Amino acid sequence: MAASPRSTQMLTRREFVAAGAAGGALLLSSRALPAEEKQKLPQRTLGKTGVKVPILGLGTVALGALGDEAAALKLLNRAIDLGVTYIDTAPPRTRIAPFTGYSRAQKYIHAVLKERRKEVFIVTKCLETDGSKAMDLVASNLKELGVEQVDLIYTHSIGHAVYDFDALVADSGPMAALERAKKDGLCKFVGVTGHNRPEKFARVIQKRDIDVMMNAVNIVDRHTYAFEDIVWPTARKKNIGLVAMKVFGGGIVACKMPEKLREASLRFCLSVPEVALAVVGMRTIAELEQNVGWAAKFKPMTADEAKELKSETVALAKQWGVHLDKLDAKGESSRPLINT
Repeated sequence: MAASPRSTQMLTRREFVAAGAAGGALLLSSRALPAEEKQKLPQRTLGKTGVKVPILGLGTVALGALGDEAAALKLLNRAIDLGVTYIDTAPPRTRIAPFTGYSRAQKYIHAVLKERRKEVFIVTKCLETDGSKAMDLVASNLKELGVEQVDLIYTHSIGHAVYDFDALVADSGPMAALERAKKDGLCKFVGVTGHNRPEKFARVIQKRDIDVMMNAVNIVDRHTYAFEDIVWPTARKKNIGLVAMKVFGGGIVACKMPEKLREASLRFCLSVPEVALAVVGMRTIAELEQNVGWAAKFKPMTADEAKELKSETVALAKQWGVHLDKLDAKGESSRPLINT
């Protein structure tokens, strides 16, 4: 029987929201990309930056945590060869927790950038509540990376309770400090990231001018945090570039995406209207090539596909709860489920 026109059309934003975008989607083949295959990734424009970026970016904290320099350098170079040229990192010192993996990751990235800086869109972060300390962190971070300028710096994890809202958006605060860093040529663009409290982001983007926003978005947290429904519609109107992270779940083992849903979650993220790319942490060449293979043949979900895994993802959302608040001392104890 021929498919109905409705079931084969690209998912519109209205259909996406109405469907609950629980995203599942018919899973595409999980065949890893052969090592010899040079497959170009699709690119999209990163909002008002005007920069074309690949739809898949590389997160590096997991790479640094491995502590294997030879393997890390091989993966970084292979990623660039395959078109994964958006590389996301951060300094190891933060106000929330010491991300020791980033210290090694930045060393590895530094080595790669010596030869391949022009090929890479390099992204780092700043997690400081004080403007002057933020500027100091930016300076030391650029030194660690061995560059005079990065492409993008985020004020990181602004949903976290460590950031008082008024101090965050004040002219003496960290966001204003990064705006000065941009003016001084230390970065081309500025943005914000976060995992929780989407309502806080909705207020922040009314107060400060940002270029890019990165949030935790996946087919399970669609029912809990729902950045793509609560914040991103307003961000789109401001032409803010949109980036998805935590595509395969949160930072705790109990809330990792089941293997059978991983490709569906990537498809979900890349089907959100106006999203530029999804950043994924990858530890091995096999993981890299599998994700590149999925991204290279990405097709937007239809409305029918978006409904298929709804019951499963809602069940997982109930199981996971507000898992992205676990590292926040004043994190929420619960949120009502939506899109169910």
